[in-house]
Amino acid sequence: MNSRFCFPGKVLPYIFYLSIAYLLLSQWSTLRAQGIRSARSLQIGDTVPDVTIKRILNYKTTSAKISDFKGEVLILDFWATWCSPCVYMIPRMDSLQKQFKDQVQFLAVTSESEKKFSDFKLKYEKRYGRRIETPEVVSDTVLHNLFYRKTIPHYVWIDPSGVVKAVTEMDEITSGNIAAFISKNKVELKEKKDEKRIPYDKEKSLLVNGNGGDGSKLLYHSLLTAYTPGLTGGFSWKIDSLTGRRITVTNCGRLWLYRIAYAKPGSYFDESSVIIETKDRSALTTVLYGRDYLDWLINNNGFCYELIVPASFQKKTNMIMQQDLKNFFPEFSASVENRTKKCLVLKRTGGTASLPASAGGKTEVKVDRFGWKITNASLALLVDRVNQTQNPPLSIVDQTGYKNNVDLDLSAGISDLTSLNRELGGYGLTLVEDQITRPVLVITDRDSNH
Repeated sequence: MNSRFCFPGKVLPYIFYLSIAYLLLSQWSTLRAQGIRSARSLQIGDTVPDVTIKRILNYKTTSAKISDFKGEVLILDFWATWCSPCVYMIPRMDSLQKQFKDQVQFLAVTSESEKKFSDFKLKYEKRYGRRIETPEVVSDTVLHNLFYRKTIPHYVWIDPSGVVKAVTEMDEITSGNIAAFISKNKVELKEKKDEKRIPYDKEKSLLVNGNGGDGSKLLYHSLLTAYTPGLTGGFSWKIDSLTGRRITVTNCGRLWLYRIAYAKPGSYFDESSVIIETKDRSALTTVLYGRDYLDWLINNNGFCYELIVPASFQKKTNMIMQQDLKNFFPEFSASVENRTKKCLVLKRTGGTASLPASAGGKTEVKVDRFGWKITNASLALLVDRVNQTQNPPLSIVDQTGYKNNVDLDLSAGISDLTSLNRELGGYGLTLVEDQITRPVLVITDRDSNH
């Protein structure tokens, strides 16, 4: 129920702050009275607050304070009826309690109700023919708030003065360890390390919006989403010899996914090296641009894709992406085939003197419609960059055979082939049309004969 109050003038702020202060003071007083510290779980070396433990079964009283156990070792056994290792420990706990009598008090602690425990106790004693005699705290919240545990069974060792001395697994609960603990008030016990619990809702997808973690431990994943408003269209590769490889594509059409998946790792097929042999091209690509292109992407044609693989899978990255596309888009089939196509072939016209080696320096490749400039880079890298960024009318193929890095500065782009060849001529190079058999990406309908 929502209640609204109206206060005249400046009375509201004072009443508001006084109300908040009262609520906080009341909550603090309640926690203090119970000795509960909500800021953090009690650690080894901490003194246990003198809280009241209620709903104790199989004990001389139905409630007790922590101080009531001073003078003897108190071992808290956090457990549940559904926990097999916990149930396995019941006979051992009963036996050890009888062995050490007034020197040690075992206290089994569960958040389960008295009815649930009683039903379990009845079935257990009937099946195994033995009684459960260890004192049992049911419907507990007080001790559970004091001691964080991720897994059970979980054992907290408290010395006769009320100080937490150890937190252990079940393997440390032995007669020898307990005897040593009593005589020395200190024994080398293997500490139980519980990782901090992180928020996780099993009804939601793992790692989405931080559900179950931030993804920093992710080893492998593959995902595809529809067009996502607010993301810039593009793609990237991240390659690390230690952590693995990641391919990310954001808000691109289907064709771009194929161009990346079937190319060499870290590259993609240029547009002129793609052959589409489908009845309908509209699901793969479009000639639209601007707002019309954006609407096309939004209308079930734009996707985001990401693939993360460990280092051991690096050579399989593209193969995995290809399989993903077969699963995501079963209506299409893609392959790399050798086809003879008209291309622009980069050839040499002069001797080596016309194409001197680079003077060195940082490798740079800058290409646009107005010119090409490369510093300390190979001709093969130049050709790849032009094919990938300038969308030439014909694919450019490097047949110079020149492997050394060079420096070129050309004042013309691919849109003006005559001027570009004039500039290339100064370096003993030229671009000529020719029929070349080379690898191309072919996309067909799945049920076609291709």
